[in-house]
Amino acid sequence: MDKLSITEITLDCVPKQPFRSEHGELLFCHSGHIRIYINQYVYELNSGSAVMIFPEQIVLYCEADKQLELTSISFSKEFLHDLFYSFPSDKVSFLREHNCCSFREEDRTLMQHYLELLKLKLADNQNFYHTEQIVLCARMILYEIVEKAERIYSATQPTTACWQLKDRFVSIVEKDIRRFRSVDYYADHLCVTVRHLSKVIKQTMGYSAKQWIDNYAILEMKVALQSATLSVQEVAWMFHFPDPSTFSRYFKKHTRYSPSEYRNALYLMAQKQNS
Repeated sequence: MDKLSITEITLDCVPKQPFRSEHGELLFCHSGHIRIYINQYVYELNSGSAVMIFPEQIVLYCEADKQLELTSISFSKEFLHDLFYSFPSDKVSFLREHNCCSFREEDRTLMQHYLELLKLKLADNQNFYHTEQIVLCARMILYEIVEKAERIYSATQPTTACWQLKDRFVSIVEKDIRRFRSVDYYADHLCVTVRHLSKVIKQTMGYSAKQWIDNYAILEMKVALQSATLSVQEVAWMFHFPDPSTFSRYFKKHTRYSPSEYRNALYLMAQKQNS
């Protein structure tokens, strides 16, 4: 992809399977509704709401309606580095954890003006300061999202020890999920008891710690199984299962499909879409 691109998304363009994002992406919803899972976090996008997706995050689109209209601003990793250069580091960290917000009617108009300005500057490729102006436009949009997200977060979810523990838990799971899927491992890593960790995760995320770990592991496995270059055995090894049979039992327990059945379903779906 180019360093930055803008596309309009409707229901027909929404991916049907989970995927690992190769770039950064900002989604702004103009109309309709869609539910998006980003690394197991659930986001409900309606008219006037926006969400930021970072590279390497796993994304799953669900329950989009026919009225859906999204603007997608996709950033390459290189552009994202330029975008966040001189951006306050605490704002970048905050945006990774609290990357969704909704805009009031008057603010939606401002966001739409920003988007139109970004499109104009993107097309103005003869401008001597083409890249610099695009970066500035994109930064204005990000600051609007961070400001709204900070207001929502401070009003509804004050920074407490529980929320800090939840954030650390999620960060470690995302890093170590291919090797470890037991609550005991993460509790030991966080220096808390299994009981305390399970209670906090249930309070802050609505799932038990074990459910969250397994759900995230299955997402990672589904993405890996979409790769035609990896055999089921290689995926089993990737996630440190002792053998493919153990991997298959784990996957089927949580999805009702074996890894091979899941792959066959993907193949049939792709054939149907291409016919």
